[in-house]
Amino acid sequence: MEVSRKLDFNYTAQDVIDQNRTKQEFIGSIKNWLLMSNDKLVPPHLEEQMIVQFLLSCDNDVELTKTTISAFYRLKKATPELYDDRGMRRADIIKALNTMHMATLPVRTDDNCAIHYFKLNDTDYHNYDVYPIMKLSFMLVDITLNTNPPDGLVVLLDMKGIGLMHLTKMKISAIKKYFQFLQEGFPMKLKMIHIIHAAYVMEKLMSVIKVFIKNEVLDMIKIHPSDMPIEKLHALLPQKCLPEEYGGDLPSEMELHKMTIEQMNNMQKFWEVEEMMRKEMNK
Repeated sequence: MEVSRKLDFNYTAQDVIDQNRTKQEFIGSIKNWLLMSNDKLVPPHLEEQMIVQFLLSCDNDVELTKTTISAFYRLKKATPELYDDRGMRRADIIKALNTMHMATLPVRTDDNCAIHYFKLNDTDYHNYDVYPIMKLSFMLVDITLNTNPPDGLVVLLDMKGIGLMHLTKMKISAIKKYFQFLQEGFPMKLKMIHIIHAAYVMEKLMSVIKVFIKNEVLDMIKIHPSDMPIEKLHALLPQKCLPEEYGGDLPSEMELHKMTIEQMNNMQKFWEVEEMMRKEMNK
């Protein structure tokens, strides 16, 4: 039985065009470029929804979109440990989902930005494995983009429970590859990274990662102290977008985490097909 080579999305390109967020002519330009491209890693045909995602991430700059698409496939080829074998039954994935709670929050900001939330659940540094956690963070991106892609992404990272021993589990090569993709091939427009309950360990971490981060991305990283009043967080992110632990209107972070795991389970076929399409280009 032949496996479908079609990626399924819960929206159409026309939906986004009707919202006046992109134009058919931009999509057509990218389609023509794909057909004529000599890039051996980029498929000659992409779903219109994927093209739309890249256009939105690049503010509809067609030339920048081409560069980003090329980087997307080049970097995925170079780092299979972050982008391949995204099976929810893998032992390292199961362990990582217990170690780090995460969610693509179901309510967006007024300017249509998605929020990705991360918080350490198991504080034992022995159980902290950076590669599957990084992989899961990119799986979150696919979930968010599968239904009406946002106009931007805001990340909320709660550092509570992360200590100096967690830094010993960090891998410089992984961090470098992670931020390279985030800055060159990311199919969403990164708007802001809010880090809360930051302690001394955050200074150490930033001293390690800042050499891999462009200034414009460094400017997006906002570090907030452990004693920041909840009212200040609400000034940064609407209460309607936050879990109840942060005085928000959403369910608990545990419930949101479970909802996200269910979404990931539902994305298994998507990831299998996407990986197959990339590997066919890599032969």
